[in-house]
Amino acid sequence: MPNTAKQLTPAELSALEHAFAADPASDAYRPLTEAYLAMGRYMEAMVVCKKGVKAHPDDPAARVLLARVYADQGKDRKALEELQGVLAAFPTFAAALRMAGGLHLRLGEREAGEATLRRAAEVAPDDPEVRQALEKHGISAVARPAAPPAAPSAPRPGPRTGPDAPPVAPRVAPSA
Repeated sequence: MPNTAKQLTPAELSALEHAFAADPASDAYRPLTEAYLAMGRYMEAMVVCKKGVKAHPDDPAARVLLARVYADQGKDRKALEELQGVLAAFPTFAAALRMAGGLHLRLGEREAGEATLRRAAEVAPDDPEVRQALEKHGISAVARPAAPPAAPSAPRPGPRTGPDAPPVAPRVAPSA
């Protein structure tokens, strides 16, 4: 999941680092993690983000950001594990659904990816990032209906018997 955030100046990065160091329980972890990701400094991003998750255990966005740290490193399975934890507690958290869907698709798990992205579209129909993910992967927001089950073949009519059966003409032997 490539990061498209702009690169910060050294002074901006220093200010974020100072804000985080001054109060690790603040929301400063979020922009600092994103800055480190943008620079490819994954170890620092992970350390800062894990501290943010610890300081904000009830914030699903913190764990989605940690999943992004893993995904940006190509650790897609680890990122999915993190997202599954988020979705277990917050099943309608669109950002987690969107990212999980994209990761499933990246891992070649088309059915799971499509279903997860469709679920994201259900819970956040106006989210432009969800729509963009659906378009990118050629997925309709509405699930394609399953093919109807094959109809059982009709039994072949045989001779009817019983009181409702039509009369049968007696067979006459041909004359010689």
